[in-house]
Amino acid sequence: MSIDNARLIENAVLVSLPDQHAPKEEAILELATRLRQAFPLSDDDFASLIKRLHAKLAITMDTGVVLLGEEEHTPWLSSRKAVIDPFYWQRFLQLLQRKDWPPKVLSTLNSVTDNILDLLGDPAKPGSWKRRGLVIGDVQSGKTATYTALSCKAGDAGYRLIVLLTGTLESLRRQTQERLDEGFVGFDSSGILRKIRNNRAVGVGTLDARRSAGVFTSRDRDFSKTLVNSLGIRINSIKEPVLVVVKKNRKILENLEKWLTEYNAGDDGKIDVPLLLIDDEADSASVNTNPLSTDPTEINKRIRALLALFKRSSYIGFTATPFANIFINPDSENDMLGDDLFPRDFIYTLDPPTNYVGPVVMFGDEPRDGILEPISDAESVFPSRHKCSWPINDLPQSLRDAVTSFVIANTIRDLRGDSATHRSMLVNVSRFTAVQDQVAVLINSDLNRIQQDIRNYSQLDPAIALRNKTISEIHQVWRSSYNTKEFAWEGVQRALLASALPIVVKAVNQRTGAASLDYASNRENGLRVIAIGGNSLSRGLTLEGLSTSYFYRNSQMYDTLLQMGRWFGYRDNYSDLCKVWLSEDAIQWYSHITAATEELRFEVKRMRRMNATPREFGLKVRAHPDSLIVTAQNKMRLAHTIERVISISTEAIESTRLKSSRVIISANKQVVANAIANFERAGIACESSEWNNPIWREVPKELVSALIRNFEVHPLNVAFQSEDLADYFTNTTEPKLQKWDVVLPNGGEPEIIFVRTRVRPAKRFVLPRDNGILVSGRNMRVGSRGIEREGLPSGIVREINDQAKLTKKNVSDHAFRERRPRPLLLIHVLAPYTRDGNGVEVPFDTGGEELIALGLSMPKFDDSDVAKRVKYRVNLVEWRAMLEESLDDDLPENDDDAA
Repeated sequence: MSIDNARLIENAVLVSLPDQHAPKEEAILELATRLRQAFPLSDDDFASLIKRLHAKLAITMDTGVVLLGEEEHTPWLSSRKAVIDPFYWQRFLQLLQRKDWPPKVLSTLNSVTDNILDLLGDPAKPGSWKRRGLVIGDVQSGKTATYTALSCKAGDAGYRLIVLLTGTLESLRRQTQERLDEGFVGFDSSGILRKIRNNRAVGVGTLDARRSAGVFTSRDRDFSKTLVNSLGIRINSIKEPVLVVVKKNRKILENLEKWLTEYNAGDDGKIDVPLLLIDDEADSASVNTNPLSTDPTEINKRIRALLALFKRSSYIGFTATPFANIFINPDSENDMLGDDLFPRDFIYTLDPPTNYVGPVVMFGDEPRDGILEPISDAESVFPSRHKCSWPINDLPQSLRDAVTSFVIANTIRDLRGDSATHRSMLVNVSRFTAVQDQVAVLINSDLNRIQQDIRNYSQLDPAIALRNKTISEIHQVWRSSYNTKEFAWEGVQRALLASALPIVVKAVNQRTGAASLDYASNRENGLRVIAIGGNSLSRGLTLEGLSTSYFYRNSQMYDTLLQMGRWFGYRDNYSDLCKVWLSEDAIQWYSHITAATEELRFEVKRMRRMNATPREFGLKVRAHPDSLIVTAQNKMRLAHTIERVISISTEAIESTRLKSSRVIISANKQVVANAIANFERAGIACESSEWNNPIWREVPKELVSALIRNFEVHPLNVAFQSEDLADYFTNTTEPKLQKWDVVLPNGGEPEIIFVRTRVRPAKRFVLPRDNGILVSGRNMRVGSRGIEREGLPSGIVREINDQAKLTKKNVSDHAFRERRPRPLLLIHVLAPYTRDGNGVEVPFDTGGEELIALGLSMPKFDDSDVAKRVKYRVNLVEWRAMLEESLDDDLPENDDDAA
């Protein structure tokens, strides 16, 4: 009762207090105290309530940034507000309030969706028109709530048909339908296509059931032309907006198109009702990111055909992976702009609320402690290039520890009072259903043993219970990984019984079907599940209450990796319990992608200040060095070599992958020694910089180009293509690139003499991979943050630091690059180490030679003319062999299709 009363008071306070500004602590305490008289609480529960209210009322969300197209658009929403009945939006708003959404976040969601709707076409405007836009958000950051709110407002404003395209999997379509039933339609759509309307109100329907949207798809079934036609319903015959939630499947989209044409089009073959088409996971609708087993242009064609049926249409794509979206795939600017799905009218970047646990929190420059757990013992069990017939006879200890961690997280959440909530653990170690099923059997066997031992021993005195191996292992993980001061062990041990026994194991893949994860049927008590899957868990699907993730996959493709990050999201009241097990490779790739994606967000904001257009942003994305890996993925199976023109203005480029051959390590050291000797012969003396690093100033470009050309790197260095870079630097006439600064950054190791120069090597972790080594601090960067200030006047560095203090943000190396008068070459002398099978640090054997890596920090210069950019030629034959597993990640899970 006390917990129920606390929630009643909390909801009442959140709804009652102003949503625009932070209420004073006195106002919160006064209102909560008055409500406490009607809903009694203990002093401890009341103190916890006040703490929660302060936290929730402090959560904010910015409205984001928009780039507008070149064609003039007249805003229309404000002028029509007085005549629009916001029935659907007000219902959804009330639902979110009941789900404890923070007031400021709701206020911003209202503003953001108004802004987006205003950028779409006015459904009351007659004639013919079309609008095309894109919304960029974060993985698991609330995009579904955003487009649900947008659907509600569009329905209120007069859009008659809302088509929502989900990913390619039925499990995701089903989950999306459930969420739209709850947030927009208002009743359970199960059976609707069989003329069985059960009239069971759900979500918004329990708040106000006077009206409901029409719906031509259901939880059970995707769109069926025959079944919908048998209902005898036409769009024009329904007074309410109509919703259709469909997969991106060629046959399904063709059926929808045929039904619309045959039963709704006029004599001219066009439909004169306003259409809103929302494309979730918009990057997967683009030409070159579809699986090899389908025609890569087919989904794109079908979406465009749907839009062409309507005289008035608005298309809006949602994506979290801008590197893999529709900008990347066309080979020319004309193709890009000619694609009817290109967001020529607007690009809107969403900012997540401050309580979002996303890539920056986990993989940014200052990651939160305690979340990431490196995997070092799984390669022999789950080899990166295994087949569907690979036998799984045992589980790595790290996976067993992860299961134990999930048991503990459930227990602590119960002790905190979160009893009737969904709890999930993710296990993603293979794309093959046969392997997933074996893993599910072994985990289930382990879980049964754990549950049996908990049943037998957890209620005993701890001195006796801890003699049991299972209880002892749980105690060890609890003591080493959790806040042991929150609850005493005796209380945790006794709570294990009620917390662990409801946990079940489910394989979630194409064989088990879309309903294998049925949260809706378990909403009364909450589903506690360990979900084992592959691609079915990798894109779009939300695992409710996810606290523990075990991810061991080899993908290096940006969109695949980010979409596999199901662990991002909102973890209020249990974010401190979340654990993510990842390989060192994955941690480094996620860190790199996080930095690259944040840089793109920075670019959107910079372009907004310049009033740039989506076309200019699209060209910028396609010219970014990191877009090379997306291009290579798209063309890997079709070409031997690709050529891409890359922008290096304000870019940092490093040789993060090196060949591990001792001969090459020695040769690269000699290349650097020869270059330094050439600097000296040219009369350029080594100085000590203001930050005590050896520096050669104003080195002619020819000497730098020779060093880069002769320095041998690994073929998987995506952005560091030595020969192409050297050719460009040699031939460029750009004034800023004629002279360079060259620095030997000091690290933290004991000083050595390197080519007659005193320097302290930098200790760096390296991973042996693909006949080479991957060098990383953590985010696939060789250099430490801040090193790119070298070569800048101290006054400019102080100015940049002072500006960062005002915004309360870390100084970005990008800020140094923008102010740099000339490029910087960083010659990193490294002391490499790796880890043995027990996770113990051991020196990496380089044959007694120093390991050298290079870094380039490029100034800002005008390379808008393609002729001023670097032309890269990438050999895909080498890439194809090394990235085989990554390429396979987009193939189906079904063993027959994927083998």
